[in-house]
Amino acid sequence: MTRLRTLFGALGRDRTGSTALEAALVLPMMGFALMAVFDIAMGFSAKLNLVQAAARTAELATAPGTVGSDYSYLTPEAAAASGQPASNVTVASWLECGGVRQASMASICGGGLQIARYVSVTIRGTYTTSFGFGSSIGRTASVPIRGSATVRLQ
Repeated sequence: MTRLRTLFGALGRDRTGSTALEAALVLPMMGFALMAVFDIAMGFSAKLNLVQAAARTAELATAPGTVGSDYSYLTPEAAAASGQPASNVTVASWLECGGVRQASMASICGGGLQIARYVSVTIRGTYTTSFGFGSSIGRTASVPIRGSATVRLQ
């Protein structure tokens, strides 16, 4: 019995291998966190690409001689700039008279009201994650992302 107590006492004081055990517990968690940060950064980059494509397209509406009521020509431009299908692009234009949105872009504001014409470009897309997380470990997921830009014409 004394020998057994001596053996267990020696094992309790022995610290060899504790670093390897700690590393075996911590390294997988750190790897998982690194993969998550990478995936979030790549998703944010994809969203910024959509925002930049929308902003470049909205700027086309300000080109000389293009102010009007039909901005449908911006849809294929936005699709080409973003790499998304035209069905994922929404172009909207509107007129505000004194800060109140009007039904028609071609309306005329009453005297003394501030006139503001706007064009907005919205591009929808999806980001497919590089790694599977959560309950679907090993499966990638598609996350909807959106980029939009609005420019005031007048």
